[in-house]
Amino acid sequence: MIVAAETPQVVVIDDEIGPRESLRMLLKPNYQVHTADCVEAGLKLLKEKQPDTIVMDIRMPGVNGIEGLRKIREIDPHLSVIMLTGFGALETAKEALRLGANDYISKPFDTGEMRDIIGRNVERTRVHRASERAASEISELNNRLLKELAQKERLASLGQASAEFVHDLGNPLTIVWGYVQLLAKKLEQSENGGAMQNATSIKELKIIEQNVRLCRELLTMWQSYGSAEALTPKPVSVSAILQEVLRGVAGMATQSGVELRIDICDDPCTLAGDAVQIKRAIQNVIVNAIQASADKKGSVRIACTRKDFYVDLRVEDDGAGIAQGQMNKIFDPYFTTKQAKSGTGLGLYISKKVVEDHNGSIKAESTPGMGSTFTIRLPLSQ
Repeated sequence: MIVAAETPQVVVIDDEIGPRESLRMLLKPNYQVHTADCVEAGLKLLKEKQPDTIVMDIRMPGVNGIEGLRKIREIDPHLSVIMLTGFGALETAKEALRLGANDYISKPFDTGEMRDIIGRNVERTRVHRASERAASEISELNNRLLKELAQKERLASLGQASAEFVHDLGNPLTIVWGYVQLLAKKLEQSENGGAMQNATSIKELKIIEQNVRLCRELLTMWQSYGSAEALTPKPVSVSAILQEVLRGVAGMATQSGVELRIDICDDPCTLAGDAVQIKRAIQNVIVNAIQASADKKGSVRIACTRKDFYVDLRVEDDGAGIAQGQMNKIFDPYFTTKQAKSGTGLGLYISKKVVEDHNGSIKAESTPGMGSTFTIRLPLSQ
């Protein structure tokens, strides 16, 4: 789903061999460059190569660049198209922008400016395509879920399991939705002439990919519910899982005005277990802490410490805390202190069950008005 690692592709359409070859030589070190001497040949390359950007001259014999732009938009509405203009063609270039071109540059062009424009538009196309793939993944996941629920009536008798499943999907899908919204804003700014922060966009796309993958893994896990294969333990790095969870919730924390203070030991902290289960347990605790600190715009402190035979994961928030009379209920299913915020009361219950399934323990401490601390202890492989 994420922006492809292979070399980006650019198609240059120009009836003059001079500008065409100049562009090919200029872009060759960083791009796969395909050239065409007319719009018809360029459209054929578009269908064959699916390039990331097209650079096209406006004035060409036969089918000109404006008509070529219309044809390109019929094939791919979101592909970045840069128009090359000769002297005296400024109004035509403006017309091209109105018809859907993303940029234009005059001949003879400045090489530095051309590289910048190409790079910006290649990234724009790739980010847009990755966003569309993310939306498609989510749609496919939803369709799979609906089919499974329709086909397997046994889930109706697993009321508790079904509720847990919905809760498990909620966290990663909330993260995905937040980052899709951020990307949509950036794409809108880019299309309106603003400079897009490419590195940040790539990071956000990776987080979307991780959380869509987690949804898929959760679906697979629940499809194999109760099977022997689902119980087979494998080597799992608690440190690596924690880092992945933190990358995913970083955007949620930022949007909530919560600062994450992180201290993770260098040791991988390896145990035998199920990575998806461990991740859902850790994610539930950290998401709860962020939500608890959001009203105060406070902070959440996360520490992962290796001991001789176990690893301690400590999550401390400075939220409203938990009343003393409620402390003995917080791990019960459907108990929640977040009724006004639509809490399901399953997050901590799931975390406790997963931790205990891995022969570990989870304990909570809280001071009303000051915050809460949750400590997960898991035995390491010897």
